[in-house]
Amino acid sequence: MEAILVCLFVLIIGACIGSFLNVVALRALTNESIILPPSKCPKCSARIKWYDNIPIFSYFFTFKGKCRNCAQSVSIQYPIVEALTSVIFLAAYFAWGSTIKTLLFLILFSISIVIIITDIKREYIFETHAWILIVSAIALSLNINGISNYTVPAVGLIAGAFAMEIIAKLSYYLIKKKEEKVENIEKEEDRKTDIEDENFDINEYIKKNKRAFGEGDTYLAAASGALLGWQYMLLAMFTSIILQAVCVLPQFIINLYRQKHYRLVFSLVSFIVLAIVYWLITNIIELNFYAAIAFVVVLMFFAVDFVTGLKQTRSNQGFSAIPFGPALLISTFVVLFWGNDIKRFLFEHIFI
Repeated sequence: MEAILVCLFVLIIGACIGSFLNVVALRALTNESIILPPSKCPKCSARIKWYDNIPIFSYFFTFKGKCRNCAQSVSIQYPIVEALTSVIFLAAYFAWGSTIKTLLFLILFSISIVIIITDIKREYIFETHAWILIVSAIALSLNINGISNYTVPAVGLIAGAFAMEIIAKLSYYLIKKKEEKVENIEKEEDRKTDIEDENFDINEYIKKNKRAFGEGDTYLAAASGALLGWQYMLLAMFTSIILQAVCVLPQFIINLYRQKHYRLVFSLVSFIVLAIVYWLITNIIELNFYAAIAFVVVLMFFAVDFVTGLKQTRSNQGFSAIPFGPALLISTFVVLFWGNDIKRFLFEHIFI
């Protein structure tokens, strides 16, 4: 009975912290205090009653996802973050109990949730949040590896920041297009008011600073390196690229289909399916030389056909950018717990 009460207490604390994390992230975006004013509707700013502010429960049972004052729907983000935080708090307690390691991990997880929310909503990572993430990552790394192994977070932090900066600068010059409308863009920027500071535009930032993405990802890579060490940080970056591709490709394909680029859709889907089939077959049986060559030729045909077609179409593919930060943070936590298993799988089934 006592164990059940403790678990229930941890779940409630986690849900309350999750509710607070929503406040921290969303009020950071609106430049408001996290203390005052009290909880309010994000649509009409009406003050929320205490019984409508109970984590998870209120969303589904009291106001049922709608503001009592304006009847506008409230984002499902609130109960999702509260429930996720609650579950992670309980899992951490089961894993490590009431220890410093649990506390450090939960601080790291909590600030990661805040960063993920701001990055997804505005493609912006606040420097204060990033530094809290880095400090908590260093602290957790020292707790795991021992204070004597301070070189692990130190080298990892430098390697993560350096690697991401190199990628940001190099990628910009490799993928940037001819800037035929630079003068027009600059004129438009000159006309913009100070309000634009509140509506941060990552595309303008990239053009001005000549990098493929914002500096926020550099902070996240530094934190990942500090926590995991440089070797597993690279594994986390590789895993995050795969995760990002999984998230982006469906939306990309849907937009191609909506724009009636059916041949591009067919070529891309065919390439993905054949690549998966080829990998599955080669892990079951050993293909002879001619069968392997046939697979490679067909794969190259679809790849070339897709790339050529993509270059020929001038229409905007129009899918909204999915920030890289959330994928990197999620991959960092995945590698923290299952890094050895992921590395073994990659070397046994992918690289070799």
